[in-house]
Amino acid sequence: MHEAFARQALEQGTCTVMGAIPRASNDTRLVVVDHAGTHFKAVYKPASGERPLADFPPHTLSLREVASYRLSAHLDLNVVPPTVLRGDLGAGPGSLQAYVEDSGDDDAVALTEVDGIPAEHTPMFALRTEDGTDLVLSHDAREGLRAIAFFDLLANNADRKAGHIITGSYLPGSGAASIGTYGIDNGLTFHAEEKVRTVLWGFSHQSFRVEEIDALDEVVRMPTELRTVLDESLEETEIESLRARAERLGEAGTFPDPPQDRTVIPWPPI
Repeated sequence: MHEAFARQALEQGTCTVMGAIPRASNDTRLVVVDHAGTHFKAVYKPASGERPLADFPPHTLSLREVASYRLSAHLDLNVVPPTVLRGDLGAGPGSLQAYVEDSGDDDAVALTEVDGIPAEHTPMFALRTEDGTDLVLSHDAREGLRAIAFFDLLANNADRKAGHIITGSYLPGSGAASIGTYGIDNGLTFHAEEKVRTVLWGFSHQSFRVEEIDALDEVVRMPTELRTVLDESLEETEIESLRARAERLGEAGTFPDPPQDRTVIPWPPI
């Protein structure tokens, strides 16, 4: 119910652009959406403001944001906030995503000194700061993080930083029931070549559950409904690569190990 309302509001609501969100890699703007007497925040990423990348086609990141939401919603993973394409905002066509308000008490991913790793966390990697302090990035094994890690394998997410994982709600006043763990900034996804870079490698070797196997089978089947919504954002080769990834993951039956022949952690990781 909350998701359907938010999606409708993003598609049809009146949007007021408040200004740029600082420290973003691309043109990213905070928007207030007004729909049916409800106001909430959203993030607008115009395609015209995307910084050129060597390995992704130009002006496609906002499309990949939308494809990420559509895949997550179709598979009932619910790990990407509602995201739509809007062509009527000030800087031209781009993605509009519901803004997740951080609940403020989440430590799903932590960067701590070695003796401060939370007991329930799995350490991922260590780093040393300029002043010589040794730090460790770790994450816990909660369901929301597992769902994001699973989604990222399918979507081939090349940039799952710790800061792209937020626990909170995207509709004000919707209550505790609407709080979830979401993955934001999903523009670097669906590349035809293997690109997964993430801080969530702690699920490696765990067998896929029945519902995850069902999701993989659904992508392998690529029903018309799913193909149609992805066709609007992705190239045919990218959709076929998605289907092939699902098939390989299903045959393996487990979350994979990090590959040894390339960089598997995004930089910066936070």
